[in-house]
Amino acid sequence: MKILLVEDHRLVADAMQLMLAQLGPDVSVTACYSTQHAFSVLDENARFDLILTDLLMPGIDGLGLLVGLNNRGVNVPVVIITGLEDDRAIRSAYENGAAGFISKTLPSVELINSLKSVMSGQRCFPNRSALEDHAAAGTTAVPGSGTAHLADSLERRPGEKQLQVLRLMAEGNSNKQISQIVGISEATVKYHTSQLFKLFDVKNRTSCVREAQKRGLLDNNQDSALRA
Repeated sequence: MKILLVEDHRLVADAMQLMLAQLGPDVSVTACYSTQHAFSVLDENARFDLILTDLLMPGIDGLGLLVGLNNRGVNVPVVIITGLEDDRAIRSAYENGAAGFISKTLPSVELINSLKSVMSGQRCFPNRSALEDHAAAGTTAVPGSGTAHLADSLERRPGEKQLQVLRLMAEGNSNKQISQIVGISEATVKYHTSQLFKLFDVKNRTSCVREAQKRGLLDNNQDSALRA
């Protein structure tokens, strides 16, 4: 079994690799210490059976990794292993197709058993029934898109890629980070950004995000990263 481990703390990554050996004698772990590093490994057509990622990391976080994997068409179970148990992060991970959201505070035996469940085809989330009810209510599979249906009433609205760039922009990602997540060139990101500025008749990112909020394309708290 080939596992890609994305963890920015090397000490934690080393400990995780030792623990993952409990999954079986044929386990091989490739450790990446940033999402960008993971993307570069995956873009070289490296194949894995399971991807494990931390949630909070410098630059592109674990949710950004999920979005990037979806854009690359990577069909591999992805599990977020984190010390943070935030309902919104759990929901975003679920909606973006993560196979699991597991706490680092679990005993190693329970964590290994959870990963075995994932490898058998199950999804492993806290409050799973609540998440499934939320999904059944019609939530979309893109973070921050809970109000995106309001966009249908607009005569002119961003295309799918532009909406994705817009949401990543609102989360505070740079053009380079957006290009890595979406899997497009920085020049294409700049093009989409310029088109968004024209569409909303604005001249900077902050105004762009706020105008998108007014039009119901983003949650009202999605510009917090731009203000930070």
